[in-house]
Amino acid sequence: MMRNFKTGLALSLVLLIFTCSDVFALRGDKHAELWNDVFGIHDSAAKEKIQPLWKASQEVIDGVGNDYRDLQARFNWFTWGSYGHRLLFHWGFNTNPKNFAPLVRQVRSCLKNHPDAKNQEREFFSYLTTSIQARRNRKLINAVTSLTGIPTARGYANAVATIIYDVHLLGDYMTVNTSALPKIDEIENDIVQNGLSKLIHGGDKSERLKKIDDELKASIRAGRGRINSVRAMLLTETVKKYLPQILSERFKNILSNK
Repeated sequence: MMRNFKTGLALSLVLLIFTCSDVFALRGDKHAELWNDVFGIHDSAAKEKIQPLWKASQEVIDGVGNDYRDLQARFNWFTWGSYGHRLLFHWGFNTNPKNFAPLVRQVRSCLKNHPDAKNQEREFFSYLTTSIQARRNRKLINAVTSLTGIPTARGYANAVATIIYDVHLLGDYMTVNTSALPKIDEIENDIVQNGLSKLIHGGDKSERLKKIDDELKASIRAGRGRINSVRAMLLTETVKKYLPQILSERFKNILSNK
């Protein structure tokens, strides 16, 4: 009982720190701190070397200005309205924007009285996906491979990019402005299926990875059934516990060389 009390108290304090320091959004340095923690990067030299990856990741997810203006120039009816910047590029690394419910709702609201609404919606999502989103995803993948050495083979680099993206979104769930974020269930499924599982199951699986896989699944199940902010924190803590072990088991030599 005492252990559960201490765990709950620790989580409450962490949540309080996050929500008091950045109520509406986490600053870029807060996201970088979260990524360092989750990826098990603690010494100053390693943090300095990995910082360009976090900078690129932050630009891909939160650097919306130029592309927002581009979309408005091409589709002058579009605005992100009350959602703010999270309406764009916060759907995750693997999600097609046309399936991101908050954006679909906003686009259709903007097109409510437009005489060519269906064609405009189709053209909007086609341009957003094939031109803007594809370029942003390539930028993140290139940053992962060049700065960590983790290859694209077996989907490894994509898995790391997925985890980076989803950890950012989980950090955003520790704020109050969450209306334009994917559902927690969707983030959990993405980070497990497209992130951690690809790292675990890609190639030969050692006994250590088999054990991690079982423990990881149990830990994720245990974190369900909470309010979103707490569930986001628990899921982040689970990734923080197991991701460094997975990376060490799979890429120890590659990462040490970098």
